[in-house]
Order: sequence, then C-alpha cells, then structure tokens
Amino acid sequence: MWFQPGPYTILVDEGRVYGARYYTAHPTTGANWNDMMAWVIDTFGPTSPDGVWSPGYRWYANNARFWFRNQQDLTVFLLRWQQ
Repeated sequence: MWFQPGPYTILVDEGRVYGARYYTAHPTTGANWNDMMAWVIDTFGPTSPDGVWSPGYRWYANNARFWFRNQQDLTVFLLRWQQ
C-alpha cells in the first residue's frame, strides 16, 4: 500500500483510558490522517470499532490523536511519520 510521505509535526503526550496509561500522538501541520490511519491498521492491527469506549486495546484513534498502549508502538509511529 502506498502512503503519502512525511515528515509531519506530531505532538506527543500521555493520557489514560480506563486508568491505563497510553502514549498519544497528535499529528499537525498538514498530516494526512487517512494515510496514517491505514498505516496504523496495517502495522498494529484493528482497534475497537467503538473507540475508547472499549478498554484494553493496543491502540485507539480518538480526539484527533492516536493513542498507543505501548511506548514502543508510539516510537515506531514517530519513526515513520515525524520530522
């Protein structure tokens, strides 16, 4: 699958989903959300169909952010998409 190349500015933070720590990536500056979403699904597998309302998933897309349960997944995402 072909993806629009980066690099993009991505803001990184942490948050909680049902008490569990997640690492967030908030793409900005012209990022192509659809390309990123397709890449995340291909790389990490599907997420909950109802978003963060189902606990325990490896990753979520919510509030214009990608939420990763594992810091290593965030790192892989950043290596692919960040400036």
